[in-house]
Amino acid sequence: MKAKRTFKDSLFRYMFNNKKRLADLYEALTGRAVSPREIKITTLRGVFMSDIKNDISFRIGNRFIILMEHQSTWNPNMALRMLWYIAKLYHRQVGKGFVYHSSLVKIPAPEFYVFYNGRKEELAFQKLRLSDAFEGGSDALELVVNCCNINYSEQNDLLNQCYELRCYSIFVQKTREYYVECHDLKRAIRMAIAYCEEHDLMKEFFEANENEVLDMVNFNWDQNRAIEVAKEDGKAEGYEKGRAEGRAEGRAEGMGKVLISLVKDGILTLKDAAKRAGVSEETFRKMAAL
Repeated sequence: MKAKRTFKDSLFRYMFNNKKRLADLYEALTGRAVSPREIKITTLRGVFMSDIKNDISFRIGNRFIILMEHQSTWNPNMALRMLWYIAKLYHRQVGKGFVYHSSLVKIPAPEFYVFYNGRKEELAFQKLRLSDAFEGGSDALELVVNCCNINYSEQNDLLNQCYELRCYSIFVQKTREYYVECHDLKRAIRMAIAYCEEHDLMKEFFEANENEVLDMVNFNWDQNRAIEVAKEDGKAEGYEKGRAEGRAEGRAEGMGKVLISLVKDGILTLKDAAKRAGVSEETFRKMAAL
């Protein structure tokens, strides 16, 4: 029986919540071949609540592998986010009592990866270190994240080594290209799906999941676009007012208008919108005249 999916999942998470695809991706990342039977998916749902990015984690033998997809903006704080995530996974596995045992508690070794496919130009590969965020020098704690740029390029070695990731990257690129042409997101997504089917890029997956793909990409894209637009509106408003408080008010007003629109369109819940606006649900309801 096919698992029910929520349209708030990302396409990346939906596509790679599959042991065969994860095995192929892991081999491309590390050069180590694994069987799908060795993989145990350990993704934690709801860890970051209203965060628009989605995550995948899985275990192979004595290793925890955490993948995070970056959909649009580069985030230098991914190492800190990974720290929270791995702590949750360890806590779920070990529990509270074991840490007080007299013998050493063995835990899976972690590996951290971020896939970036935003519009801003970034290196093909780079490492983020938690220690870079420390205000004072310290070697007491370190966490290293491997960051891979998966924007499509024929010279991208990782994409050339993983068919499914290459298909995903091409789909994202085509959606962007078609959106620039037609300025209609749903149409652009359908055109990108048709392109993948015509060029035999995970054709069966897109044929079987067209509606789910449309819902997921449309939802995530709308949220990303909303945040970008709100920032732009806020900057413009602040510039016109010409004062620090004016800039702050402009940003808040711009974000508020977008959030209200997303609630009325059914893209965000009232609760999520109020949280993003930093106000109570009742206050946001009054703001939106709902």
